[in-house]
Amino acid sequence: MAWRNLWRVRRRTWLTVAGVAFAIFFVVFANSTQRGTFALMIDNATGILSGHVQAQHPAYQDDPRPRNTVADAAALRAAIMEQPGVRAATLRGMAFALVSAGSEGRERTFGAQIIGMDPITEFASIRRPATGRFIAGPGEAFIGAGLARNLNANAGDELVVLGTAKEGGVAAVAVTLAGTFESGMAELDRATLALHFEDFAEAFGLGGEAHAVAILADDSADAEAVAQRLATTLDGGAAPVRFASWETLQPELVQFVELKAWGSYLISALLIVLVTFSVMNAFVMAVFERTAEFGMLKAIGMTPGAIRRMLQIEALWMSVLGVAVGVGISAAVIGALSTVGFSLGEEYSEMLERFNLPDRLYPAFDYATAFGMAALMVVAVQLAALLPARRLRKLNVVEALREQE
Repeated sequence: MAWRNLWRVRRRTWLTVAGVAFAIFFVVFANSTQRGTFALMIDNATGILSGHVQAQHPAYQDDPRPRNTVADAAALRAAIMEQPGVRAATLRGMAFALVSAGSEGRERTFGAQIIGMDPITEFASIRRPATGRFIAGPGEAFIGAGLARNLNANAGDELVVLGTAKEGGVAAVAVTLAGTFESGMAELDRATLALHFEDFAEAFGLGGEAHAVAILADDSADAEAVAQRLATTLDGGAAPVRFASWETLQPELVQFVELKAWGSYLISALLIVLVTFSVMNAFVMAVFERTAEFGMLKAIGMTPGAIRRMLQIEALWMSVLGVAVGVGISAAVIGALSTVGFSLGEEYSEMLERFNLPDRLYPAFDYATAFGMAALMVVAVQLAALLPARRLRKLNVVEALREQE
C-alpha cells in the first residue's frame, strides 16, 4: 500500500527523490574530488623532499642538531627496502651552513639548508632540473633557483659551503654547480643546496651515519601503517631509531587537510538540512491532501499508529529510491572521471601550479562518504516524515470524512 501511495502524485515523489539524489551526488562528488586532490597534494608535498616516512634519531625531529644521527645507515636502508609496502628509500644528511659564490671582491654569501643526497637512490622531485642537471657524482651541487639568483651563480660556477660538523668542528667543501631546480615553493627554492651524500658525510663528519633515511611507501595513505610496521620490525637494535610518517613530519599539511575536510562536512550538513525540510514540506502537503483517506482508514479500524507506520514506509521507499539514484549516478560519473580526469580551466592553472598539482584532477570514489550519506539521508527522511504524521493523533474521523481529496 505504501509503495502504491508513492505514485499517486508522481511529480511530487520524483521531485523529492531528485532532491535526495542530488544531495548525495553533490556531497559524494565533492568529497571524491577532494579526496583525489588531497592524495595528489600529499604525494607532491612529501615527494618534494621528506618522503612518506623517515627513519631518524629519536631526538632529531625536535632537536635537528648534526650529532643526532642514525648509526649504520646503509644497513638500515637495506633492511627497510626488504619490508612490504616500501617503494624506495634513500640516505639523507641535513645541516644548515653558509654558501658562497663569486670571486674575491664580488663574493656573495647566503645561508641555506644543505642536504646530502645519493643520486642513485634519490626519489625527491626537486631532482628535476630547471636548468642544468641533477648531481651525478661527488664534487657537484644542485641548488634552488632562488638561491642561484641570490648568489648570482650559474651552472659550472664553484660554490663553497661552510658549516659546523657533527662533533663541532668546521665543515667545509667546495663543489661545482651542476644545475638548479624550481619546486614551486619560494622558501625551498631560495634556501636549499643538495650535495652528493659522500661529500656531505665527509665534510660534516658523519662516517657511516645519516641524519635520516627517507622512505617512499606504495601509498601515502598507508604511511602511518608502514611507519608502525617498520618500528616493530627494525627498531630492536642497540642504536635508537624513530620511524615518523608524513603526518608527524608535516603537521601543517595535516591541519590543512583537516580544515578542508571540516568545510565539506559543514556543506554536507547544510544540504541534509535543506533536503529534510523539503521532504517534510512534501509530507505535510500529503497529510493535508489525504485527510479524508486517513479518516476512512481510521473509521474501518486502522489505528493511528498503523497509519503513521504506513507513512514512514512511504518515506523509507522514497529515501531508498533517492539513495539508489544518487549513489548510482555518483558511481558512474566518478568512475568515468577517475580515468579521464577533468580540467578546472585556465583560470585555475596558476593555483594548481602553485600547489604542484597537474592540470587535470582525478577524483577517487569515496565509499565512506557514499555509505555515510546514504544512511544519513534515510534517517533524515524518516524524521521529516515523522513530524507531519503526528497530526494523525488528533484526527477526528467525522471531520476527516467531510474533507475532499
